[in-house]
Amino acid sequence: MESIENLKDRGTYYAINKIIDLLSNASVERFINLTYWGELLTVDPEVKAAINHVRRFLTDKNHPARELFQRVFNTLSEFKRRRIFQTLFLKAWFLGGRKRDYYEENHGFRPPFIMILSPTLKCNLRCKGCYTLGYGMKHELSLGLADRILKECEELGIYFVTILGGEPLVYPHLFELIEGHPDIFFQIYTNGTLLDQEIAQRFADYGNVAVVLSIEGDEEETDSWRGKGVYKKIMQAFEYLDNAGIIIGTSATVTRQNVEVVSSEQFIDKMISVGSVAQMYFLYIPVNGMADFSLMVTPEQRDLLRRRVITIRNTKPMFALDFWNDGPYVEGCIAAGRRYFHINAKGDVEPCVYTHIATDNIKDMTLAQALNSPLFRDIRSRQPHNPNHLRPCMIIDNPHVMREVIGKNHPYFTHPGAEEIYTFCSKYMDSYAEKYAQLAERVWKEEYLSLEEAGGGNA
Repeated sequence: MESIENLKDRGTYYAINKIIDLLSNASVERFINLTYWGELLTVDPEVKAAINHVRRFLTDKNHPARELFQRVFNTLSEFKRRRIFQTLFLKAWFLGGRKRDYYEENHGFRPPFIMILSPTLKCNLRCKGCYTLGYGMKHELSLGLADRILKECEELGIYFVTILGGEPLVYPHLFELIEGHPDIFFQIYTNGTLLDQEIAQRFADYGNVAVVLSIEGDEEETDSWRGKGVYKKIMQAFEYLDNAGIIIGTSATVTRQNVEVVSSEQFIDKMISVGSVAQMYFLYIPVNGMADFSLMVTPEQRDLLRRRVITIRNTKPMFALDFWNDGPYVEGCIAAGRRYFHINAKGDVEPCVYTHIATDNIKDMTLAQALNSPLFRDIRSRQPHNPNHLRPCMIIDNPHVMREVIGKNHPYFTHPGAEEIYTFCSKYMDSYAEKYAQLAERVWKEEYLSLEEAGGGNA
């Protein structure tokens, strides 16, 4: 890790030491103090605004964010608090932000905050509707290549890396990668079925790892999606992770069949009770070459999820993320290196995990070259793809944009069948986008534009 003694800014040095001192004890007052010291570490207006947003919640005695932060701090030992600060905040946000600023000033584009890496496509499950089904299960990155990718991430100021699959726990080099990059904050998405107490403790000993368990609702919904008996194994995985004192998150693939369950108060309360502090929602998107359009949420269900996520944020000590309905908070699409991108187990550099096209493979070029490719530049130049940020996606909300990108850049599809929603299924995608647009336009005007005019905003 870069030594704080090497930091030239004395104010930064002092602020870091004050934060480390405050991490020794958990209290809401200390949380609030941390936000003031954190502001001294950055000149980025976006980061400062985020810190102010957090402080506003923490100072509101009726807001569940106070209990959420207390839950996180009570989960973590002082060692883990410091490791999370050193990686997720000091490196990924603050010092990484300075590196990204420097790169933008000197090379003309800004590296993203997050990289998604799928080092293997091997998996012990074969879940219905999984977005990776079209890739097959044989591909895997070598340790040398994966290590090189992470080293280049650090050079560019990317210190937040999400590991997907396949199943990450099947990847034989996972622990070597984490050990080799102690400055990176790793978020591991797993189906949980291969977790045991030894693995959980190993993650805990690193201190820079959060684990996200995939779960599609209660036992009936989860087992129908992932296989009989999986739900019980996930419940056991929660226990292992909670005993080890690891930050736990949960992730749900949202379909027409389970949207009401996974967004319900009962489900959120259950996830809180087993230790989850973050709930992520990913819509089922028919990109795997085996499209089942009957699984896609209806426009009304998508809006139901949006409204329920807002309620969760305002009433539950749970950090909730909805990667489509949250478009208004990030000004639309974040793919193609604007905020994140994906490298699959074949080495293809994809705009996002659902955009299965590429023009470049990381085996043939540096990460910086791939991020500045004509394909990625073209997508970034089109963002946001819609002035209504409730319609952020170029796959399901603005499919004409995706077809234009493909027509201009002539990428290859990264697995057989990936082209189907842009060719013979394109009329269905256009119809879906049009139906959702009718609802989203009304909601955008009534709830978002009106709040902007009034100087407010959704929680």
